Amino acid sequence: MSFTGRRLVIASAAPGSPDGLPGRRRGVRREVQLMTDRRLWSYKEIAAHIKVQPDTVRSYRKHGLLPAPDHVEGGKPYWYADTVRAWVASRPGNRGRRPD
Repeated sequence: MSFTGRRLVIASAAPGSPDGLPGRRRGVRREVQLMTDRRLWSYKEIAAHIKVQPDTVRSYRKHGLLPAPDHVEGGKPYWYADTVRAWVASRPGNRGRRPD
């Protein structure tokens, strides 16, 4: 396993090996995107990212459509940018929107 920039490269071992990766061929490599954007976003930043009004994002949270906040400070919820991006990518109605 090695870290290269924002991606983690995993080289799997032979089938049945003690590393717990049965069924993988020796030398197979795959990359996994790491969550590294630790900026905290408020309703305002989330709204700008998905091009809606902040009240719409508040409504999403009220109706359980937004993930739980990653941080709460002074009673105000905040989410990591990567949390929001993952939510946007998996939410219903996401038809291949272009990332900002």
